[in-house]
Amino acid sequence: MDKYSKIIISSGPTREWIDPVRFISNASSGKMGFCLAEKAAYLGIEVVYVRGLTEAQYSNPKGARVVKVETTEEMKDAILKEMQSSSVLIMAAAPADFRPKNSTDSKIKKEEGSETLSLELVKNPDILLSVDEKVVSQNLKHILRVGFSAETDLLDKNATGKLERKNLDFIVGNYVGKDSKGFGDLDTSVIIFGREGSRKELGPASKEKIAAQILEYLNIASKEGQLSP
Repeated sequence: MDKYSKIIISSGPTREWIDPVRFISNASSGKMGFCLAEKAAYLGIEVVYVRGLTEAQYSNPKGARVVKVETTEEMKDAILKEMQSSSVLIMAAAPADFRPKNSTDSKIKKEEGSETLSLELVKNPDILLSVDEKVVSQNLKHILRVGFSAETDLLDKNATGKLERKNLDFIVGNYVGKDSKGFGDLDTSVIIFGREGSRKELGPASKEKIAAQILEYLNIASKEGQLSP
């Protein structure tokens, strides 16, 4: 199977600045996206790794072309630039959903007598919906879109809802939180939900193994490529 010529994998958190020293982000390490990119390099397909502020050890997967971004808007623009016919997009990143409406060029000072700080947030662009708009408007062919859904509860309901709303082919769901294996953990468990109603549980296992199993399940290898052992 050599239908796909490029696989785009996003990874890590984005960062939205409040002032020059404070920002909004999340606890994503970027390890899952990194593992996916390193495994995908064995598939005989061009791999593009669009990364936010990953941990240093997950910043440069072997065999991938790295595109560095900081904000959600930058990640959206980078992914849209790479999207073309015969592409796979695996959206393993954890981009910030909101950004400050107004960021400041000077550090916000702690005022004497004030116990609170009000911060107005606005929605960031939805990257997967933006991708869908490009696919439709430019009539891109042979596109496979895979999302990720990190949830604290109601995983099946929330993940399948996102799968439908964002017109995905598959979504990889997992629990996150203090009592769950999620962001930054060495091992993880996931469930892959398919547009046609399939449901595949993987793990618990290392993220390296889970990444290989995800790519194998998606069956995106070219004729020349194969997953590493």
